[in-house]
Amino acid sequence: MYSIVETGGFQYKVELGKAYKVPTLDAAVGSELELKSVLLFAGKEVQIGTPVLNDASVKVEVLAHGKYDTVIVFKKKRRTRYERRNGHRQGYTEVLVTELRSGAESAKVDPKVIERNRARVAALAKQKDKKNSLRKAKEA
Repeated sequence: MYSIVETGGFQYKVELGKAYKVPTLDAAVGSELELKSVLLFAGKEVQIGTPVLNDASVKVEVLAHGKYDTVIVFKKKRRTRYERRNGHRQGYTEVLVTELRSGAESAKVDPKVIERNRARVAALAKQKDKKNSLRKAKEA
């Protein structure tokens, strides 16, 4: 069972119990959101929206907020001494799909999957904090 949802101007094929990084959403970590713009729902039979399905929704839990790796933008024009270097880090929100629903058909994720993903995100945050504290200690 899967769905195709639109959020942040992008379309994602989402499956139950999987985590996805989507463009930044205005929601607190641990809160639940309901995505209403479901374009396709594939359960016992496939339902395609025109453009969206009215009775379908996808519930997600916000796991974390973060930024992707730095993308370097470098511009240069030869023989004119023109060089510009700029960096950009795009923000994202990591979400876990907890429920898929369309009409009478719905499915919920196992609570163990939710706990496992929460623990994974907490461990990564702890590892990142430790790495940053070691880096600051070296600089001082």
